[in-house]
This record gives sequence, C-alpha cells and structure tokens, in this order.
Amino acid sequence: MLDQSCCTNETCFDCRFWNEKVAWAANGDLVASRLPGGPNDRVARAGGWHYVIRPMDHTTPPQFLGFGGRLFTFRFNDGSEISSNNVMCQGEIPAHFRDRLPDNAAIIPVEPRPKTIPFGPLEGLTTENTR
Repeated sequence: MLDQSCCTNETCFDCRFWNEKVAWAANGDLVASRLPGGPNDRVARAGGWHYVIRPMDHTTPPQFLGFGGRLFTFRFNDGSEISSNNVMCQGEIPAHFRDRLPDNAAIIPVEPRPKTIPFGPLEGLTTENTR
C-alpha cells in the first residue's frame, strides 16, 4: 500500500471516501442515523479498520444486518463500551489516512458458545454429539 495520497489533490473516489470518514471523526465520531429521528451511529476504528456501529436491532432478520447480525463489542479509548449486532465495515484505512484516522477503539472478543445446547428437545447434548 502506498504511504502517500493516491492522487495529488485528493479528489479521486478513494480519497473522497476516506475524507468523508475524516469529517465524521471531526464530528465526534458520530454519523447521522439513516432512520429519521434515530440516534446517531457511532464510529469505531480498530486495528486499522473503520466501522459504523448502528443501534442493536432485534427485529430485522440477521441477513439484513451488518456481518449477518454477529454481536460485536467495542471498547473505546475513553473506557466506554458499546455492543451491537448491526456493525458496518468501511474497510481497512489506507496508510496515508491513518494519521487522520487513528484507532479509537478495540474489538473485545466474544465469549465462545457453550458446548451444551440449552433448551429444546436436544437439551443437554453436546455440540459434538449433534454433528
């Protein structure tokens, strides 16, 4: 990856895309909600990747949520944490934007699933017995 801007005056698509993220950072790492009257979405940058964290969503089918509805927890540099099942990734931040878009969070690993399946007719069976 280049360590300099990909164009001389930062007007190419990639630069415009990432300059929008720089504006979000200048706005307190908040993005206007896509839902009228909804809360602003939060921005996280972790491990050189850029994410938008939308509110937890328990009504939309998972295939229509970011990462298929997988639960993420982010711990921000100020110590606050936020969890959501609707996280969108904008991609890896290019090297020449990392000084303007430094990491502001870390992704907290999700606890592994239990080996037993709770509830239902197979209650008590281990996942190894159900394969």
